Amino acid sequence: MNKTLRALRYLFVVAIGISNAQAISAQEEQESKKQYEIRYKMKLSTTPPAKQTCAAQIYFTYLQKNTVAVVDSTIDNTECDASSGDYMVLVRFRDENNEIQSLEYAETWSRDDDKAVESRKEYFIGDNVDLVTVRSRKLRCVCDNAGEEGQEPE
Repeated sequence: MNKTLRALRYLFVVAIGISNAQAISAQEEQESKKQYEIRYKMKLSTTPPAKQTCAAQIYFTYLQKNTVAVVDSTIDNTECDASSGDYMVLVRFRDENNEIQSLEYAETWSRDDDKAVESRKEYFIGDNVDLVTVRSRKLRCVCDNAGEEGQEPE
């Protein structure tokens, strides 16, 4: 019986030691989690500052030279001096099967003063075709000096 008591006492001590060890390790784990928890607060702005839009006008003159359409353009706006933007040029032509075809070209423009922007571009339209029209689409204009109104040059 003495051996049995010893064995029970040994198991009891081992069981208490394991439960204490588990309690200590759980407590250490919580403390270590608390030590490494760091929170950051940041405010990010995802919207760019508002730019003043303007109403530009575009004028075209065009002619066909063999396989290209030669397009002279003039872009003007009266709302602001320095401005820039983009637009699409739609070139329509009749092919050798007498069907209307269209090609689109993306263009950009900018100016630093109040003078109209003039340019000459050549757009390839192909062999055996007749140029029908050249038009603009999606003309956009943005004043580059928005927010600087009221400031006088030095």
